[in-house]
This record gives sequence, C-alpha cells and structure tokens, in this order.
Amino acid sequence: MLLDEEAVLSCMTLTVECDGQAVKTIEGVSDPKTGRLDTLQQSFMDHTAFQCGFCTPGIIMSAKGFSEKPSPTEQEVKEALSGNFCRCISTTRW
Repeated sequence: MLLDEEAVLSCMTLTVECDGQAVKTIEGVSDPKTGRLDTLQQSFMDHTAFQCGFCTPGIIMSAKGFSEKPSPTEQEVKEALSGNFCRCISTTRW
C-alpha cells in the first residue's frame, strides 16, 4: 500500500500508524471517475506480468511508490520490489 504516496508493507504496518495519513491500496489506483486502469496496471496487463492475483497488487503498489524515480538501476528496482513474494510459484521472489 502507499502511505502518503510512499510504498510500505501493509502486513507490517499497524492501523494506528496510518492515522492522519493518506492510505492508498490497489483499489484506489485506477481513475475513480472513469474506472480506467492506471498506466502501471494496464502495463502489467499488456505485458502479461501478473500471476494469480495475490502478489500482483503488492508488486504494483511497490512499483507505484517507486515510479517517480528517474532511470533506476536494476539493483534499485530489486530493492523496491524485495518485500513481495509470489505464492503461486513459491520460489519466485521479486
């Protein structure tokens, strides 16, 4: 999830820590007026970069929180996505 537009691990964040901050989950990424998917969500669909749906929202939210960084290195991308685990292929770690 994004907490004030910064990616945080939802499983490690207490509700009380969110008090007074903007919380955004995968449901809040698409355009609320049109329902149109965010460009990052659409890109995942266009490039078949989704799995069963359990890990995909976390990966998209982590990437969304990181997407403002211009020209990230491969290592920076790996670190940004490192908290996401794919459960359908248990050996895959982003």
